[in-house]
Amino acid sequence: MVGSTYSMGQQTATVVRSLHALNRQRLNGRLKKRGVKNGAIVLLQGGKSIMRHNTDHEPLFRQESYFHWTFGVCEPDYYGAIDVDNNTSILFCPKLPAEYAVWMGEILSTEQIKNKYDVDEVHYTEEIKQVLQAKKPSTLLLLKGKNTDSGLHTIEADFDGIDSFETDRTSLHPEISECRVTKSHQELDIMRYVNGISSQGHIQLMRSVRPGMKEYELESIFLNHCYSRGGCRYVAYSGIVASGSNSAVLHYGHAAVPNNKTIDDGDLW
Repeated sequence: MVGSTYSMGQQTATVVRSLHALNRQRLNGRLKKRGVKNGAIVLLQGGKSIMRHNTDHEPLFRQESYFHWTFGVCEPDYYGAIDVDNNTSILFCPKLPAEYAVWMGEILSTEQIKNKYDVDEVHYTEEIKQVLQAKKPSTLLLLKGKNTDSGLHTIEADFDGIDSFETDRTSLHPEISECRVTKSHQELDIMRYVNGISSQGHIQLMRSVRPGMKEYELESIFLNHCYSRGGCRYVAYSGIVASGSNSAVLHYGHAAVPNNKTIDDGDLW
């Protein structure tokens, strides 16, 4: 039985939710080999919804990567937990007012969310303390670590009442990071898919370039291909579409130079 899947439809890839269940299983295996306490529970916090500066506009949300790897959840403001002893999974979702349906469409019930993400339990975020207390964990394994490239730290799960639990902030990060380094066959299939879409996008860009075009026109061709043909709403990073001397700028395309040069005949790009 395949279980639930995710797809943008048409010719795009289909991702099986069991991919994330396998990730959780792999993580639990490593944690047990590490010798974490019996009764330990992993607790992760997903990305938060934010507004653009002081406006009421919410920028397009992209899930925190560790959380997405573990649960595959697309929406903001979730928490997730895994009982290491028995590999059961729990999601905690925000309890949204019914009137939000006017702006957001159908508000899913906890049962619908459970079926959507193939987890064992779903509760509301306001119930985290009570649900975890009922499970009597020996310790909560929290994600605390630093990205050695950026120097930035991971999101450490936090909620009202966490001080009443024993916590471990050292065991989880090295094990889940090592899990993410070694890809499963399902993850490799997804990487091949997105790399294929990206490669075709670069080909479309190269076929389209003409003297007199702006660099951003080529960026838009690439983004359009990734989204319209691949269903990829996000790309890994902002486009570096550099021509002429701009080609020597490592991170060209940032806000001060937004791929806005006119491409001249004979330019290297």
